[in-house]
Amino acid sequence: MSQTARALLLGCSLLVCFSATAFERSPELTLQHAAPVDGMPRGNLSALQYCGERLLSVSDREDQTLYELSPSEAGWQAAGEYFELPDNAPSMLPVQLLAGAWLRGLSGQALDFEGLACDAEGNRYLVSESQLGVLKLPPAAAEPVKGHWLDLDSAVYREGERQGLWQQVNALAEGVAINASADTLWLAAERQGRGLIKLQRQGDQWRCPLAGCVLLAERRFLPTDAFAPGVLNKEVLPVDFSDLVLWQGKLWTLERNAHQVCRRSPLSGARERCWSFAQTILSDPYIYPDAPYGLAEALLINEDGIMIGLDNNDRVRPDSDGRPWIFQFALPADWQDGAKGD
Repeated sequence: MSQTARALLLGCSLLVCFSATAFERSPELTLQHAAPVDGMPRGNLSALQYCGERLLSVSDREDQTLYELSPSEAGWQAAGEYFELPDNAPSMLPVQLLAGAWLRGLSGQALDFEGLACDAEGNRYLVSESQLGVLKLPPAAAEPVKGHWLDLDSAVYREGERQGLWQQVNALAEGVAINASADTLWLAAERQGRGLIKLQRQGDQWRCPLAGCVLLAERRFLPTDAFAPGVLNKEVLPVDFSDLVLWQGKLWTLERNAHQVCRRSPLSGARERCWSFAQTILSDPYIYPDAPYGLAEALLINEDGIMIGLDNNDRVRPDSDGRPWIFQFALPADWQDGAKGD
């Protein structure tokens, strides 16, 4: 059986089977600046977000540290901010997924924080992939702050699982976004299948809207000829989400394997427009020839442009650089233009 045929079979669920559809390249973003990050000893840059004037980052290998990034002569310098965890980490996940996460945690990724968001009050929200939970941290203070886990509706797992989400360890929640008033929250499910989840705050609880939590759930694959022959996707790769941002009333998704950023409806999750960064990431000196999948995991969008951070997973480029890198792209002139849906 061919690789493509195997991928199509894997893409089938009880409800629907999606094939590897034709891949339409999006217009390219314009690179303005690229620089490495020093001071993150375990690397694995997984999120970027401005909280007030502070540019913060998180590593999925650090369970109790946020990083503040400051410009330096060499690029970016990271300084750690330690925080305290609550005593327990409640999770809605079934035993098999928690057991798999526990085994991965033996290598130092117990909570596996993959996304970061901030509200207007300066509270920070970190999404844990291993627990399918969101940790809320108060604004930074002179002493280490202590976080608490949000009370998420357990229907997030039940509804998502019925629609093909949350199927495997290390492919769960990969991004979080919250509005300024902190009463609506979105989560991104990573891959196989990928999806978008919406929750609304009711007092101290976060509950699914009447229409349900799941805005979008899909399982599709990129064709092997999506990029130049022999570059990156020698295997059939799933479409995925690796970060999520709320900006200017829209959801913006980082789509790692397709090397693109997409603008989506916050009400339905439907894709409206996309912009590619493949020509930058897949060119020297930035390419990692041994990477079997995309490495872009951190997304930040504001009036100054689009920032994308790479989680190189300890890989070293041909020029021997093994640090995480951040790319600053110009905000595309057509970022507000009309929808071009799926």
